[in-house]
Amino acid sequence: NKTDVTDKYVDWMNDYEVVKFTEQRFYHHDKSKIKKFVIEKLLSENDFLFGIYSKNEHIGNIKIGPINWRYKNSEISYIIGNKDFWNQGIATKVICSILDFGFNQLKLYRITAGYYENNLSSAKVLKKCGFKIEGYNYNEIIFEGKRYNLVRVAKIIK
Repeated sequence: NKTDVTDKYVDWMNDYEVVKFTEQRFYHHDKSKIKKFVIEKLLSENDFLFGIYSKNEHIGNIKIGPINWRYKNSEISYIIGNKDFWNQGIATKVICSILDFGFNQLKLYRITAGYYENNLSSAKVLKKCGFKIEGYNYNEIIFEGKRYNLVRVAKIIK
């Protein structure tokens, strides 16, 4: 909730190393903008935003949405903002949990994600969670002066 929007949270969102593989890298964030985003998601019927915590410390977020209720599909996005928690398997656990929530509680059929092809960490974690590559948006991303593909992945409940 909006009380989770701390100075540390704002710092993550302005840390290039944290957001470099997201479109958030193009924005300057402040508490009021992030609080507005959090409140918007809390009030949404088509988005669920969850904080990721370790021992009551907010270390990141995961979002499922927007949800298309008619076709029972959605997209996920996630960020581990606190770099002390990188490379510990947390993203894998959190993504698997959001898939369980999406498929079993929300009764979704299909959940998608996207990542920059040079983001090897996201490629690895999404594969571990059972996502399959569906295609590429060729040369969609400009990252540090070079063009990259956006990789589109999906997991479908069977």
